[in-house]
Amino acid sequence: MGDGIHTLEELIWQHPRYSLQAPTFLARHNSLRMTILAHGQVFPLALAGNHCQGTLFKDGAHLITPALEARIDAIAQKYRGFFFGRFDVRYSDPESFRAGIDLAIVELNGVSSESTNMYDPQMSLLRSYHYLAQTWQLAFRIGATNAKNGASTSSLRQIWVALRAHNANTRPHPLSD
Repeated sequence: MGDGIHTLEELIWQHPRYSLQAPTFLARHNSLRMTILAHGQVFPLALAGNHCQGTLFKDGAHLITPALEARIDAIAQKYRGFFFGRFDVRYSDPESFRAGIDLAIVELNGVSSESTNMYDPQMSLLRSYHYLAQTWQLAFRIGATNAKNGASTSSLRQIWVALRAHNANTRPHPLSD
């Protein structure tokens, strides 16, 4: 947010969080780095929510309602074989979101995803680890139940080969350097 005094570059370097991604932001907005933003002017540094772009992840548990859970469950039910994962969603109005309406699914992540609330600076490291352990316990229980019900399983070797193949074909995005 502008203060009417400092350039965009100075504001980025002064910010305790955004300064950590300063090279990325400055490369992205190179032509505007010397711009002085008006007092109170908001300038979006990134539109995507990820760690490399400085996104601040917060615990949104206070937004969960039975209506929202029902809506997300109804959406998840449409994906055959989807039993566990994370929806990345956007919304504009918290009350509509709580009601399970006016939300957009940006991304669907499977079993290897993690709940981003663990990265909330207000969450202690111990609580984050506890949350992660609970999440993996649930994932393994779901997997065991699916295996008992006849779902095919992969050996550790198959998982390792698939992971290596995926990593060999994955290139970092130029802005993440």
